[in-house]
Amino acid sequence: MKIRLYMFGWILFATLLCFSKSRELTATGKPNVVLIYIDDLGYGDLGCYDCKDIPTPHVDRLAKEGVRFTASYIVNPPCCPSRCSLIMGQYGQRFGKYGMSRGLPIPENRPTLAKHMGENGYVTGQIGKWDIGSKVQGPLQVGFAEVAQKPPKKKGSKYFCTNKDGKTQWLTDYDGDNVVKFIERHKSEPFFLYWSPDAVHSKNDEAPPSLTERTTAKGKRSKLAGAIVSVDDQVGKLLEVLDKQGLRKNTLVIFSSDNGANGGEEGSSAPYRGGKGSGTQQEGWVRVPTIFSMPGKIPEGKDYHHQIANFDFYSTIASVAGLSIPEHCDGVNLIPYLNGKKKGEPHEYLFWLNNELGDAVHRHLIAVRWQDWRLYKKYDKDPWQLFDLKADPKEEKNVAAKHPDVVKRLSAKHAVWAKTLAPLGQIPQIKKTDDRIPEGHGWAFAKRKGKAGGQ
Repeated sequence: MKIRLYMFGWILFATLLCFSKSRELTATGKPNVVLIYIDDLGYGDLGCYDCKDIPTPHVDRLAKEGVRFTASYIVNPPCCPSRCSLIMGQYGQRFGKYGMSRGLPIPENRPTLAKHMGENGYVTGQIGKWDIGSKVQGPLQVGFAEVAQKPPKKKGSKYFCTNKDGKTQWLTDYDGDNVVKFIERHKSEPFFLYWSPDAVHSKNDEAPPSLTERTTAKGKRSKLAGAIVSVDDQVGKLLEVLDKQGLRKNTLVIFSSDNGANGGEEGSSAPYRGGKGSGTQQEGWVRVPTIFSMPGKIPEGKDYHHQIANFDFYSTIASVAGLSIPEHCDGVNLIPYLNGKKKGEPHEYLFWLNNELGDAVHRHLIAVRWQDWRLYKKYDKDPWQLFDLKADPKEEKNVAAKHPDVVKRLSAKHAVWAKTLAPLGQIPQIKKTDDRIPEGHGWAFAKRKGKAGGQ
């Protein structure tokens, strides 16, 4: 009898152990991905990028536990084209996105990042600002399975909303709560979450003292600083829930911005010049803070100085998930470069070609980056200007006349690249479907054809 009980006990123990291991493999077999894309966050507005007046301890922790990029670029500024390039993993000009052109469809014959992940075993979720494709191409239509509904705004407010309990809440904080809910709901299955808050897009004049007084920023900048502090708070919530659920080491967190700082809000692109609104031909509009963090899988506390672009996020995420990189992608998997398995530049050259219309002509930009050189001009008719960003990060000394060989080389490279793009004015053809997400406090689900969920 004792022997039977002993054997039964071992069988029960082995069964429970196998069940436990099975649950562990379900939760950690495939890595998770959280992609955070901030609106108008400048290169010089985070503590880990040498900002002194805005404390960002949680983003700084990401950098300490990961890789900080010092030459991360947006090749299709500003916000809308930047996001389209991100979700498609390629230069937006390849499908006719030559500037803002808000409402231009993204092509349906190439999988978005969300669709690629969703079709390969991932739960895909989206929270926050969209601003991608046409009005009938919402997140549910291009590959996201779950989308957080927009809460009703407090009357007359942009950044305060009414939460499920009927209380007034800062919108970024509300987003952070949804980030936690999504992860807790899918802790036992691989997930890809894309969170893009409305913060820190102007105007930030509503930022309350509870946020602004945590900074030492003065004047108008204190409002922007408060909004950035709130973003940092939500990164703290993310890290806390990942730690709590034992998912931190199995989750790649990518943190970046859709374009450079807004000078009108006194955002900083330091040590570079320019940004949103003014100086859109300068480096500060297109170089952004970017951090990759996945402890144990990529280096910790490392700076990476070679140039990358936001379309690399698609290729990297797909590769980390064990998936192929679709043929249409311009990006590369950055992980081997970060781990030292690949040497050299992920991209020897990066290119820009913005052709804006109407009131946005100030955003025209034709440019090339190679090594320490930046070649640019505003219009086709303009002469090229050349800057050595290492010696002159503020681009105050045009050295084109001293280095005609560099000008010739880079302008020729740009001309060759431009010939690979879609014709200006080309509009991708899409199906006319529309399934907009209603305002509310729940989630919309693709499996329910976009109708609001109650979770």
